Amino acid sequence: MSSTISFIFPHPSKEPAGGYKVVYEYANRLVADGHKVNIVYSGSLFWKKKSLYYKLTNCVRYVQQIIKGYSGRKWFALDKRVKEHLTLSLNYRHVPKSDIYICTSPYTAMYVKEYPTDKKYYFIQGYENWGGITDKTLHSTYRYPLRKIAISNWLKDIVNKEGEHCDIVSNGFDFNYFGITIPIKKKNKYNIAMVYSPIEIKGCKYGFEALDKVKKKFPQLTVTMYGSAAKPINLPEWYTYHLTPDKKLHNKIYNEAAIFLAPSLQEGWGLTIGEAMICGQAVVCTNNKGYREIAKDEDNALMCNIKDPTALAKSIIRLISDDELRFRIAENGHCNIQRYDIKTSYLKLKEILGL
Repeated sequence: MSSTISFIFPHPSKEPAGGYKVVYEYANRLVADGHKVNIVYSGSLFWKKKSLYYKLTNCVRYVQQIIKGYSGRKWFALDKRVKEHLTLSLNYRHVPKSDIYICTSPYTAMYVKEYPTDKKYYFIQGYENWGGITDKTLHSTYRYPLRKIAISNWLKDIVNKEGEHCDIVSNGFDFNYFGITIPIKKKNKYNIAMVYSPIEIKGCKYGFEALDKVKKKFPQLTVTMYGSAAKPINLPEWYTYHLTPDKKLHNKIYNEAAIFLAPSLQEGWGLTIGEAMICGQAVVCTNNKGYREIAKDEDNALMCNIKDPTALAKSIIRLISDDELRFRIAENGHCNIQRYDIKTSYLKLKEILGL
């Protein structure tokens, strides 16, 4: 039987974002199975608490988004049957009436908990204590009368400590999108791939420091970097930067470089290191809780303490200097990551939603 499902976001994302991508993947599969899916973005949050200046500027911004467009289709192949809505607010009267509502952040949970229905879910993809949300406020949202679904064990454990049940649906990958096009042993060991983000929690500062250290050891080192933010200023000439690469270029980046560097301080899961593993790269990453969901030190990755550029540099140097180690780490990563198939994750999500 067909159901109507609405995913509730705090705002549109003009640029690629992991959390949005995961939801869009599920939305595509839901409509392919005959369900109706809405992606709902809020035009404003907590309107009554805002200043007059905020309200005026927000109205202008809302109109601009309507005129210029706000669709995730600008960067993701979202099925045309998925309907996107930019609402005045996330109050129940402004949201498309649905059989199932799924909030995607603490902000949206604050609205969805008030909806007059029992089929309400809280999809937890990270520890979102930012943007004015304190730890105390965040933890209070985990006690809302919503059925919780987390993407990783460490997030599930946090919800459990609040006395709440939490299902887990690990992220999955579309293995038709990424793949090995250059064999592991043929990749360039002097080329490192890395994702760039200006957000402090992504740890790029420490990645840059580590790569500077490796460059002193191996002058022939080059770095291929990509991201959805503008190219960093004063990027050294031995870096190449690609803004929001398409599928072909994305795969090329992951395949030409033998090593992938992930210096993030915190992640909900490990989407980018998983993509790198699919393409046969040897991963060097921090040991944050999200990465530990799929990475195991000295097995399918070399893991280092967060904020430790020296350790990151030493790990990269080990992989460059020891071909057999690099091949083993890459091959184990490629083998182990096959467990995380989007089809399996989707079936589990459907079961939890009762579809």
